[in-house]
Amino acid sequence: MDNFFKRPVGAAVLYLNDFHFGANLNKLNRAARLVPKDVKGFASLLSDTKDADPDHVQDIIDLLDNYANDVDNDLIFKLNKQ
Repeated sequence: MDNFFKRPVGAAVLYLNDFHFGANLNKLNRAARLVPKDVKGFASLLSDTKDADPDHVQDIIDLLDNYANDVDNDLIFKLNKQ
C-alpha cells in the first residue's frame, strides 16, 4: 500500500488522474486545495485495491468533488453571514 499521507497532495492527484488520462484534473486540483486529507486518503485506499478500475476511481473523484462543493458552500455561507 502506498501511503499518500507522507507525500505531497500532488502525488495523490497524479495517481488518481492516471486512471482517466487527465479528464478530471480540474476536479482533482480543486479537491486537493479544499480537502487535501480526503484526496490523500482515497488515493491511499485505492493504491491497495488490486481490482480498482476507472469506474471505481470516477466514483471516488465524484465524491471528492462533492466534498469540495460542501466546503465551498460552507465558506460562502459563512461569508454571507458576516
